Amino acid sequence: MKIRNLTAEISEYWSAPFLSPQISIKRQLLEMVLLYFIRGIGPGYYVQARWGRAEIPFSDKWQHVNRSEYRKLTSRMNPPVYQKASQHKLIEKSVLSLQRLPTPKFIGFIHPIRGRCADGLPVREPEQLTRLLSQHIGERICFKLVEGWGGFGFASYKIVSVRDSIQLVKKIGDTPLSVNDWWSQNIQSKSGFLLEAYLEQHHSMANLNESSLNTIRIWVVWKENKWQILGGYLRVGRKGSQVDNTSSGGIACPVNIVTGKVCEVFDPAHAGHALTAHPDSEVTLLGFQIPFWKEAMDLAGEAIAAFPHMHLAGLDMAITANGPSIIELNTTADYIGCAWIDLPLKKYT
Repeated sequence: MKIRNLTAEISEYWSAPFLSPQISIKRQLLEMVLLYFIRGIGPGYYVQARWGRAEIPFSDKWQHVNRSEYRKLTSRMNPPVYQKASQHKLIEKSVLSLQRLPTPKFIGFIHPIRGRCADGLPVREPEQLTRLLSQHIGERICFKLVEGWGGFGFASYKIVSVRDSIQLVKKIGDTPLSVNDWWSQNIQSKSGFLLEAYLEQHHSMANLNESSLNTIRIWVVWKENKWQILGGYLRVGRKGSQVDNTSSGGIACPVNIVTGKVCEVFDPAHAGHALTAHPDSEVTLLGFQIPFWKEAMDLAGEAIAAFPHMHLAGLDMAITANGPSIIELNTTADYIGCAWIDLPLKKYT
């Protein structure tokens, strides 16, 4: 991060209105220096962790890992030779489905050489994709890059028939996209696209921001033949966005793992500015109760156990009217997530 940008971020953090008691700026500066030069944890991480809060002891800050330590830790706990089992969405979908763990229904895999749908027929050219989509007229379907991350490459479309032509509509008011147009714009992707059913989320989750699927990320560790939940946060998208990823402007809401209630709300782009409600919908987020929280934690444990040699993961889940559903597992979950949920990984691993 450039010095000018970092200075502006720190300055903005110190000028923010706080909801909880803070240590002095002088003390924060001293801690930033010590953590950077001795532990390799930079001031940017300090700001994202909101470590000005008096409730966080310095001993916990010291136990956080730096970026290099995190890479080594995830490689040790999740051997690289096995990581692709969850990083490749087609493989991941197969493992989850075979073990009957709840996950959106597989519809097909689009690829010009290897594409195939759930009924075994190829999906390797526009005509074959048209045939597949014609079976889902009136439904909304999710298109995901097989090796995408951070919401990049994701889109959901309603499948419609216009004068006997299959069209894809992203949202009301958008110009429909023909199958040929979608193909020409996207098929250059080397990894291909996963097609899966669109999940209707629990009404209370949809109420937070209706345009996005609002998910929870649960950090879980598998140690001594049992799993342990390390922390979690709710992600809520912004108005008009289909994704809730914080890299796309989403709001981060750390969750109390005992109660499943949101205990803090902030926009990572302005980490020090504590919120109580969604900045667009004005729906209250602080204190929001995640539906099926216990079931979500249990599912996180079952999911990490389903993948060989996986010992640390961040699981993304949606909450439906019938319970949690796994969106994906992350063997190298975003490092900054540890800052958001006060997760000193050295203590737990």
